[in-house]
Amino acid sequence: MSTKYFQRFEQAMKIIQSFVIGKYFMQTVLTLVGWLLWGVLPIGKQASVPHPFHVGVVEINHNAGEATLEVQCKLFTDDFEDALSKVYKRKADLIAPAYHTSMDTLVQHYLKTHLSIQVNGKIMLANYLGFEQEREAVYVYLEIEKAPALIEKATVETSLLYDLYDDQVNLIHFSTQNKRKSAKLDYPAKAAQLEF
Repeated sequence: MSTKYFQRFEQAMKIIQSFVIGKYFMQTVLTLVGWLLWGVLPIGKQASVPHPFHVGVVEINHNAGEATLEVQCKLFTDDFEDALSKVYKRKADLIAPAYHTSMDTLVQHYLKTHLSIQVNGKIMLANYLGFEQEREAVYVYLEIEKAPALIEKATVETSLLYDLYDDQVNLIHFSTQNKRKSAKLDYPAKAAQLEF
């Protein structure tokens, strides 16, 4: 995984923090506080401790200089493992390094079937870069090449974890041309349309 994606992760966290002052103030505050508290709990395998909300975050950053869209998805580890196990009828372990290679295939296929991005009316094909697990969350990285220099509108369709929870909430953040648009998708809503 390249260093620029880890740098993008740090930038994404700063962006998420700035989102608190935006449109979904209260929901974002509750989500961030919950995630912070969840990360502080002294636990081993996260699946053993339930959490009261089901949320995922899809962060898309337009890198006009490299003509790419850098995509990062953040999901609770235990929820994502449960969804993979349910969909693919096999045990999923996103924490153990010994299973990382076999889990890569499942994660890649799951994201391919549960997330799509259109830019200016054109479906964009994402390249799977990998995933990493950190504390309570799994971060999945994708990259879309040949992104247009000017993005006027985007449609993000996602059903991440919808096959597991009927109270799933997915937050979408899309940054381009020094503009940031966000949307909140409550199950069963799957599409967010953003105009820049």
